[in-house]
Amino acid sequence: MRRVFCDANVLIAGAASRSGASRAVIMMAEAGLFRMVVSRQVLDEAERNLRRKLPHGLPVLAEILGHVHLEIVDDPSPQSFARWLDCIEDKDAPLVEAAVTANIDYLLTLNSRDFTAAVAARSGLTFLTPAQFVERLREIVTEGL
Repeated sequence: MRRVFCDANVLIAGAASRSGASRAVIMMAEAGLFRMVVSRQVLDEAERNLRRKLPHGLPVLAEILGHVHLEIVDDPSPQSFARWLDCIEDKDAPLVEAAVTANIDYLLTLNSRDFTAAVAARSGLTFLTPAQFVERLREIVTEGL
């Protein structure tokens, strides 16, 4: 089964809106089309930002994630993510390390400014927006029919 690492911004967008690709990603994970992978940092960041900016989204996030069989990976040590500090912002380096260590298939993020092609090439990760991921799944399903 494919394993997809989700950035906190995907969880926040999915909790904030009943429509859109981020919510679709969460619903597809709930349906078992892939395993959603997150780190503790991702969950903490999503909760913190929802509490501060969109408090009505907190119970929504709790409800929808309660139906998804999340794989929660440990946050990496500062020593292990130090290798990414020269190519991505400090706050995102632990996410790259967690995704690399978890050997995921895709990393979904709405942050294309920091999760660049250069970081992808160096880390070996495939970064997609939720919309790109939904389109990729559509293609796979269409080919299979």
